[in-house]
Amino acid sequence: MHKAIQAKNDGFRKAVFLAPQPDGKAVMTPGIANLGSMAQALIYREVATFNAFTEANDPYGEHDFGGITLDNLPKVFWKIDYYADETLQHGAEDRLNCYRVLVIMLAEEY
Repeated sequence: MHKAIQAKNDGFRKAVFLAPQPDGKAVMTPGIANLGSMAQALIYREVATFNAFTEANDPYGEHDFGGITLDNLPKVFWKIDYYADETLQHGAEDRLNCYRVLVIMLAEEY
């Protein structure tokens, strides 16, 4: 099951910045919004292509959290939250077939 969730999360993370996704969306915190569009574009690229997963930062092998550091920018975290549907009212019990929200934030906002 973890490998299927991993594949779904990787595909979602790569596609969510390119076009609307029926099974989720990406959001940014105010700290990321305040960095400006050039920094946001760099961050989006790094999040979409992130592959530095280890047992320490991805203990369940689901590829749903990461941290990135870019020159002249503060440390950034991203995470995928799982919801039952797009109303975001209830967490998902089934993390494979759910509505995903990719949250991008400054590490200090975590």
